[in-house]
Amino acid sequence: MSAIAKAVEIIGGQTALANILGVKQAHVWNWLRVHKRSPAKYIRRISKATNGQVTESELLKDHEV
Repeated sequence: MSAIAKAVEIIGGQTALANILGVKQAHVWNWLRVHKRSPAKYIRRISKATNGQVTESELLKDHEV
């Protein structure tokens, strides 16, 4: 499971994460299904939204594959 998928699960869904980040749910869907990673500019905010359950390092590793 990718770190972004784990974050979406922890936060409670794509819409919930989108609302936290101020983006549309469709963007989060694209990150999950097309890109398999979140944009780098959102990594810190996603990690904070999960209260550290998904670390910045985990989210950055998605960019390596």
